Amino acid sequence: MKMIIRIFCLLVLLAGALIVCGCTSDGTTTTNTETTQAATPVATMAAEKTLLVYCGAGMKEPMEEIAGIFEEKEGIKIEYTYGGSAQLLSQIELYQTGDAYMPGALAYIQSAMDKGFVDKNQSVVYHVITIVVPKGNPANITRLEDLAKPGVRVAIGEPTGPAIGQGTKKMLEKDGLWEDVNANAVVKTATVNELIVYVAMNQADAALIYEDLYNPEAMEKIEIPKALGKVDVVPIGTLTFSTNKEDAEKFMNFVSSGEGKAIFAKHGFETYPSAKYGDA
Repeated sequence: MKMIIRIFCLLVLLAGALIVCGCTSDGTTTTNTETTQAATPVATMAAEKTLLVYCGAGMKEPMEEIAGIFEEKEGIKIEYTYGGSAQLLSQIELYQTGDAYMPGALAYIQSAMDKGFVDKNQSVVYHVITIVVPKGNPANITRLEDLAKPGVRVAIGEPTGPAIGQGTKKMLEKDGLWEDVNANAVVKTATVNELIVYVAMNQADAALIYEDLYNPEAMEKIEIPKALGKVDVVPIGTLTFSTNKEDAEKFMNFVSSGEGKAIFAKHGFETYPSAKYGDA
């Protein structure tokens, strides 16, 4: 009988120990689950803090710098889609996603507003068309009219595509030079950045680009008099179908702020407004 009682007591003690171990194990698992559940919303929030911005290729350098500063300040990541202004507008119309649009001229923002894609916008900087030639200026280009001379190889933007192409055509038509310069065109590119390559590699005697992209180490510049030239105001607008309206507007306001414009000025842009160009 005493042996039976001892065995019974041992079984009770063993059961108690198992219960205690089970509670400790359950407690630990619950804590880990709570940690995992708490971390999930944070990760989701971080993923949501991303804005998609359609941006003209000519603004890439300052806009990349602006994105880094904005992300550090606000914790909001910026993802860019670069391209020609018309190409980007076509993408916006096709996909109807994204948060902001920054083309190379006001006309594209107006078109986007007419289509119901943009609701608010701010003017930021100017795009001023200028002539660039290879180092040494082998074709002896000294003025806009020289681009119309027979045999001169000219690189221009596609006239139905990017802002630089449409602006170039309007300028040359106004000056009565379009037909002759167009006949001399050895290339018509989809973005302004491609024009620089043709001049830097001496595959064109001259190109019409935006002044802010001029690189004195790789080319020479011939300014176009204001009366003959073309100046566009560069805007940024928020897209109507953005799912992050508040953050999109915050980014637009930062780009057009004094701090944002100072970054553009550092990269050679004339900032809006200026007494020299006004509303262009």
